[in-house]
Amino acid sequence: MEQKQNVYRTKFIGIFLLCFSIFSHPAFATKLSDMKAHEPTSRETWAEQWFYNVSDPSLGYFKISFQTYIAPSSPEGQEQAYIHLAFPSLNGETVKYDLFYDDLILQQPENPDEFYYEVPGILKADMETLVVTYPDFQFSMEWNGPHTHYWKGLNPGQTPFGIIPELPGVGGKWFLYTVGTPITYSFNNGEMGWSGVGHAQVDKGWFDKESSAGVMYTMGLTDHVYFMFTGAVLGDSSIEMWAGRYVSDNYDLIFYPAFKGLSVKREMNACEGTLSLEMNKIGKKLIMNASADIETFYPVNFPSVIIFGGEQHYMKSMKAKVDFDVYSFGKLKESISVPQALLEFSGPFACDDVVNPS
Repeated sequence: MEQKQNVYRTKFIGIFLLCFSIFSHPAFATKLSDMKAHEPTSRETWAEQWFYNVSDPSLGYFKISFQTYIAPSSPEGQEQAYIHLAFPSLNGETVKYDLFYDDLILQQPENPDEFYYEVPGILKADMETLVVTYPDFQFSMEWNGPHTHYWKGLNPGQTPFGIIPELPGVGGKWFLYTVGTPITYSFNNGEMGWSGVGHAQVDKGWFDKESSAGVMYTMGLTDHVYFMFTGAVLGDSSIEMWAGRYVSDNYDLIFYPAFKGLSVKREMNACEGTLSLEMNKIGKKLIMNASADIETFYPVNFPSVIIFGGEQHYMKSMKAKVDFDVYSFGKLKESISVPQALLEFSGPFACDDVVNPS
């Protein structure tokens, strides 16, 4: 069995390298302009998601995600709105809201080709601002500095996984609009209010079927480092691939898509809330250790279970601690500890006690 898996992996890598030059062409790639809403490719099941992870290092994180979706029960296959709001309060508990609406506006008359999302009276987002007016979660932000896009060069909106989303049987598209951007923000929970400066990471995905058999994901933002690392099992295979970006005051490292067992070493235990990762590129090695108290994770089953009817349950924590060591030609050059970050597991990587509590 192991020999067959090795043969399959070797063949897959060969196909990956052969196809890279074809599917990296701009005609196939995700782009920054893909922030705008897309025409659904299915009127039976569909999800298009925008994720805003916002950090004020002196206060904590705000997670604001919103999406369009079409479920089997959606009337006449029309898009509906789902909004997820989360904030770890000062007493340590994560306050979260899951909101569903039928009214949805995806095009601004003045700029029909630009990104726009609005649930009247609740949330409005465009290329410059995000405003949430839910009574218990009133939030607004706008950019306050240059974007750090994931890729440099001609197409900064290319997905971190390169050609993988274009391969048969994988499906789904996803990219980072920004790994980190300075922002100004204000927040009010109906009782207290805060305002100040911080950082935001924004990513976007759209698909009409479940696109992975399992995902591990972590990201964080401080005044001194932006990062995002993610690994996924491709389609219905057993092949695990990783990619990520690490931007500190001294280093800017892009780790190209790589296979576990080759230039990637990974250990994890979701039931203990831990993920360890080693990624390598020429002359550089990054070691990451992430951990979160299991009590800080909460389950998420939308859209993977509710829309697509699958078993891709998610568990997420906004209370992870992440430590980094960066080596250059074998010598330790930088160690950074991030006191609060996001950590997620899904599918077979998730802990059953969290995603299926008794």
